Amino acid sequence: PPHWSVYLAVDDVEATVAKVSGAGGQVIVSPMDVMTLGRMAVIADPTGGVVGLWQGLSLPGFARHSEPGAVTWCELMTDDAERATEFFRSILGVQTSEMDMGEGELYVMFGPDGEHMAGIMTKTAEMGQMPTVWGIYFEVVDTDATVTQAQGLGGTVLVPPTDIMPGRFAMLADPQGAVFGIIKSNPM
Repeated sequence: PPHWSVYLAVDDVEATVAKVSGAGGQVIVSPMDVMTLGRMAVIADPTGGVVGLWQGLSLPGFARHSEPGAVTWCELMTDDAERATEFFRSILGVQTSEMDMGEGELYVMFGPDGEHMAGIMTKTAEMGQMPTVWGIYFEVVDTDATVTQAQGLGGTVLVPPTDIMPGRFAMLADPQGAVFGIIKSNPM
């Protein structure tokens, strides 16, 4: 089905892909050039989450982050956050930190040089039989106004505007069914 693809930046796509099988993952698309922009590969972690790897050349990656209209967060929703976390620690060499979500559930955050850029969470009961998937969130100026605008453009609200610790978010699907999140982040 239509969906957003997440790519994680790596310094050396071949070296990272070489670690995938040994860490329990699967290589779906072997490293390849994308013109002169960079090199990419697509992998799946041991829990089934499919994600791209990007070694930037003339296109290093996001030029903007965490501002209205730009990607602000990516997260893996899986049945086994512990297993997925160990996989990404192993192949990316990143440090992780955990946040208590209550009721014994932990949210794992990671990124380069200790900066939090992505998260891993165990799917909740409300997610039902949703497959393991990477989600993407865009920063907005006003969550409620953006939801109204999306509905007017044929989008579907999957999770209405909701306040959480990081900000006010909603989950939407575009007219083709591709799911994405929006958030008006709280000041840090």
